[in-house]
Amino acid sequence: MLSYLGISPNSLRGKLLVWLLLPLLSLWLVGAVVAYFMVINFTNLAYDRALFDSTRSLAQQVRVVGSRTVLELPSSAVQILLSDEVDRVYFRVEGRSGQLISGDPDLPRPPQGRVGVPLLHDGKLRGERLRIASFFVIPQGELSGRTVLVQVAETLNKRNVLAREILTSMLVPQLVFILFAALIVWFGVARGLAPLNQVRREIANRSHRDLSPVEEASEPEELQPLIHAINALMGRLDQALGVQQRFIADAAHQLRTPLAGLKAQTDLALRQTEPDKQRHVLEQLSTATGRTVRLIKQILALARVEPGADKTLEMHTLDLGALAREASMEWAPLALKKEIDLGYEESSPPVMVRGDVLRLGMLLDNLIDNALRYCSPHSRVTVRVAAAQDGALLAVEDNGPGIPPEERSRVFQRFYRVLGNEEEGSGLGLAIVHEIAQSHGAKVEIVTPAAGTGTEIRLKFPALPSMRSE
Repeated sequence: MLSYLGISPNSLRGKLLVWLLLPLLSLWLVGAVVAYFMVINFTNLAYDRALFDSTRSLAQQVRVVGSRTVLELPSSAVQILLSDEVDRVYFRVEGRSGQLISGDPDLPRPPQGRVGVPLLHDGKLRGERLRIASFFVIPQGELSGRTVLVQVAETLNKRNVLAREILTSMLVPQLVFILFAALIVWFGVARGLAPLNQVRREIANRSHRDLSPVEEASEPEELQPLIHAINALMGRLDQALGVQQRFIADAAHQLRTPLAGLKAQTDLALRQTEPDKQRHVLEQLSTATGRTVRLIKQILALARVEPGADKTLEMHTLDLGALAREASMEWAPLALKKEIDLGYEESSPPVMVRGDVLRLGMLLDNLIDNALRYCSPHSRVTVRVAAAQDGALLAVEDNGPGIPPEERSRVFQRFYRVLGNEEEGSGLGLAIVHEIAQSHGAKVEIVTPAAGTGTEIRLKFPALPSMRSE
């Protein structure tokens, strides 16, 4: 129905109109049913009284003359009794032993009755429904006390016509009032939603770069929570876009230097004519290219683990110890090459966590690579997995130069490097570790090992739901 009127049933105005009309129409229908029965009752009551008056008047014309019971009613009076513009009227006067005195012999008899008490009942005559008034009376001149049955019946046409007219006069104005109320509500809602449309137009006309908050004070009270939520979302978007822009700027700055070096070394190699010098330059070029490739890989890895950048996070229950052991074995050849003692410690029983295998593997790779990169030969690096209170503990410890306490809160920032460190890194390894830890609900911290030198990076993973319930 709303679609025929050009109203979308999914619009706010359409929904309000539906929720208004449905209760009103339901009440109108219930009222129509109640009114129907009330009208039928009062209509029957009025016509039944008239019908009984006719029956009583007819009974007064019945007399006993000699041994005969007669109806002293002229034919003209009978015609007047039977005349009706809408209904057909029947009558019958029945004497002793069912003897028909006058009228229609097929008129249905009453089920029961008492002398002097009118009886109103329904019946049928030749397929037509009738309303019948039956009256048992003792006619004038009857000495033996025998009764005479006097009946007057009529069809129901004028009753139905009157009931329809009353119902129509009652229900049609009510329906018109309901439709008029719906029209008022339609225009009222349109006026009430005008501020919402204004906000919509204001946001739609904005540039995609304009994330300034929408004015709240001048808007209606009901609209302010929505505008407040929109402003909060814009604030988060502004912050996220700012982080992305800074990341792009930092990445471009970090890539510009090695690419410029690659260009310079390439030009130098092209100018060299002696094979030995050319080979030396090409070796430097290969080393620089490797660092640049690693930087690009780290940038792509960080982009994949940023919040909201990848929706393919697949969380499964896994053995953290087995994952750490496998990662340590993969880094063992590099540790041997650099003459670093890479060890692994695992507690029993297995330590289970819920996480993404690929991302946790990336986290371990960055932790171990970071430790091996900044440790000198003959150092020790230990990967440790243990069960902790309300969770699991993963730690990577080394006895290298360590990170000064004042720098520990900053090493998780992108492209940040500890000053005075000769090893060239991308400055993204611990930033990747931090993002992956956050996506797994883990807490990461940097402490000084018990030996007093080096660095220990700890990650505390939350316990599995089943373990919490226990």
